[in-house]
Amino acid sequence: AHEFRTPVTNLLGQSQVMLARPRSAHEYEQLVSSNVEELERLSRMIDSMLFLARAQQEEMILVKQALPVQDEFLRLADFFEGLAEERELALACHGSGTVTAEPQLLRRALGNLLSNAIRHAAPGSTILLRSHATNEGVELSVSNLGPAIPARHLPHLFERFYRADPARSDSAASTGLGLAIVTAIMQLHGGSATVTSDAAATTFTLMFPLQQRRSD
Repeated sequence: AHEFRTPVTNLLGQSQVMLARPRSAHEYEQLVSSNVEELERLSRMIDSMLFLARAQQEEMILVKQALPVQDEFLRLADFFEGLAEERELALACHGSGTVTAEPQLLRRALGNLLSNAIRHAAPGSTILLRSHATNEGVELSVSNLGPAIPARHLPHLFERFYRADPARSDSAASTGLGLAIVTAIMQLHGGSATVTSDAAATTFTLMFPLQQRRSD
């Protein structure tokens, strides 16, 4: 409730101050622009909460496909290329083989991780997208260079609205639900999402289990 109350309070407060006395057209334009940003954030939060509610109630029917990992990585890198360049970051893809997943949900999970990596990566560094086959399944990871996340935060990063550093300048742009959605997507696939962080890198890993063959 607190997370929803903040943007609503901002909208009310800004509007009430603006209406307290006559304003110029430019001031009203600034108010509308600011309100649109808050409303867009509210809309993203509502969409995310609805997704999480459906996922928890297992209302989603997944149509899984065998997806070439490198194709998915390159698609994602192409989409985020402009944002990465704005932050002086490079994207490198090292993927092979296939992963069995619902395409849109896979892309949403990876997109959330890459967006998060771009926000926190050190300027001038390279974000790595990699895949690794294990006996249990296929692991897809997103790694970025930057300050290590303190160990006390790691167990909580996938919780709803949890922010390791609420004071960050970009915290208002985040809904705090991206990693919770990643966890929900992986649970729908019977897999898992994990994170490690040290002085070398912060790495988020998605583990997609091998598909069991049906017996005749």
